[in-house]
Amino acid sequence: KSTELIDIIEEDRKLIPGDTDFTLSEYTEKCIMYGIIILFGPVFPLAPLVALICNMVDVRVDGYRILWKNRRYIAQRAEDIGIWQYILELLNMVGVVVNSLILAFTLKGSKSIIFQPDADGNNSYEPWMVAFAFEHVCFALKFIVSYIIPDVPSDVQFKMRKEQFQVNQLFEKGQPKKRDSKANGDTNPAV
Repeated sequence: KSTELIDIIEEDRKLIPGDTDFTLSEYTEKCIMYGIIILFGPVFPLAPLVALICNMVDVRVDGYRILWKNRRYIAQRAEDIGIWQYILELLNMVGVVVNSLILAFTLKGSKSIIFQPDADGNNSYEPWMVAFAFEHVCFALKFIVSYIIPDVPSDVQFKMRKEQFQVNQLFEKGQPKKRDSKANGDTNPAV
């Protein structure tokens, strides 16, 4: 069994080394694609479908590259996605503003409930007010949903607390007892 492991390690050494920061390039690629979809999706409605197809191909290509062409990556522990969370939140906010402006300025020619007749009987339309109202409704919904849905599900929180409790129990049981140097007759205990 150990010879099989040695063979696997030797085969792995023959492969080309992977990117030094594979995660950075993947996050960058995905954030750019998400930004394009959220900012230009209303202009080109097929953009999400094109992005889905690109991502499906990308998963296969990356999987092939990681499994068969490159050396295995050394796993690194991370608590969350770091700065990328803030970048995605910024993209969300900019996307809401851009999409509300696109919506407000393209509704100008359509008949809807937002057209108000003025004193002359003509329909007046204020695109800035529509954009402002739509934007605030979207932000309110976003914050309500993010408040209602927890970041960490309750079952995961329970398992994390259970694991922490078990680790604490192991540390309490595994504490080595200190030897009393005077009881052994040592006048100069070793440090």
